[in-house]
Amino acid sequence: MKFSPNKKYNTIAVYAIIVIAISMLMVIAIFKFSTISSIVSKVLGILSPVFWGLGIAFLLNPLMNVIEKTLKRYVIKKPHPTLLRAISVTLTCVFFVALLGGLLYIVIPAFADSMTNMGENITNMYNKLYDWTERVLSDNPNLESIVKEKIDDFTSNLNSLFDKVQPMLGDIVSGAWNFVNVLFDFVLGFIVSIYILVSKETLQAQFKKLFVATFKRSTCNEIFRITSMSCKTFGNFLTGKIIDSVIIGIMCFFGCWILDIPYYVLIAVIVGITNVIPYFGPFIGAIPSAALVLFVEPRKCIVFVIFIFILQQFDGNILGPKILGGVTGLPTFWVLVALFVGGGLFKVLGLLLAVPACSVAYELLKENTRKKLRRKNMPTETKDYISDISRLYPASDKKEGLTVEELESIIIPSADEVNEVKLDV
Repeated sequence: MKFSPNKKYNTIAVYAIIVIAISMLMVIAIFKFSTISSIVSKVLGILSPVFWGLGIAFLLNPLMNVIEKTLKRYVIKKPHPTLLRAISVTLTCVFFVALLGGLLYIVIPAFADSMTNMGENITNMYNKLYDWTERVLSDNPNLESIVKEKIDDFTSNLNSLFDKVQPMLGDIVSGAWNFVNVLFDFVLGFIVSIYILVSKETLQAQFKKLFVATFKRSTCNEIFRITSMSCKTFGNFLTGKIIDSVIIGIMCFFGCWILDIPYYVLIAVIVGITNVIPYFGPFIGAIPSAALVLFVEPRKCIVFVIFIFILQQFDGNILGPKILGGVTGLPTFWVLVALFVGGGLFKVLGLLLAVPACSVAYELLKENTRKKLRRKNMPTETKDYISDISRLYPASDKKEGLTVEELESIIIPSADEVNEVKLDV
């Protein structure tokens, strides 16, 4: 007996196998979630330098392109692609290292001085409080027993608090070790970014080759379009926020210098760096800066808070929109949702990347919605859906004298019911 394969049943068998395999994977994922998550975390930790490298290369790529175009136009006019790329990458890396070194040179000494002065101020406040307490007790001997009792209670509470805080020292040591690991991954990522910048065209071609070989043409075009849109959105957003933050940091520096705010250099750096985070960045930078001013010169704290409030209003209403323009295209509500979700899942990195990521998803959803509405001959503007939508349906979906709700409530008889009526007649 000759066996002849049937394409229809072969297709059904393939789909059945795929469904069974997916179901088994879902069951394994549910019952072995902790094991799978630990494996995924370990793999992501191993690949952390690669992610760092991709991020650093993405940020440095616009600068490298500018340097490369300038060298090609004014310095190296003859075609030497390898030499041109090598010089461009070298100058870009030198600028990046110099920028980081300059920030560390500014921040570390200022931070050390602020911590020293804060300790001295706390000691002075303690001495003044101690002297005042002695004067009060000398003038009121009856209060001495009450004060001693309160001091004993405070000492016992302090000891119990110390017992609770002591286990946190292990967490502090662990956090310091994690910081060292992050710093090590950052250095490795910087090295990886150099290789990515040098051979970015080759890497792009390899990925395109893989997608073209794997998917059909329409799918490849859609993938390339979404990738291009995502890179453009992320690049414009991050570049705009960095420029905006640099300007805000410079304005904060001169403003604090004019107002004679202590540690204006350190405060300007903190405010400028945290301003990269949308919406919540100004608060993240202003709170520790205000606390620092409060410990050093309490009278200047209110002045500083008012100045930061005015500066952030200028940034949010004038400078930011001018620089960023309509890069994201997100309504304020969805920006806040994106920040809450991104910050809750990925902490600081999520706050930084949540807005452009949500912007890409929002744009894709908007395009898909418009396509579906056009197929139904419906309007695509949001404002048209504020009032009653029954008037928006095409004429082919309406019946004269009936509303859409009445049309939907009409019961159409089946063929059997129609035949029964004919037989009765």
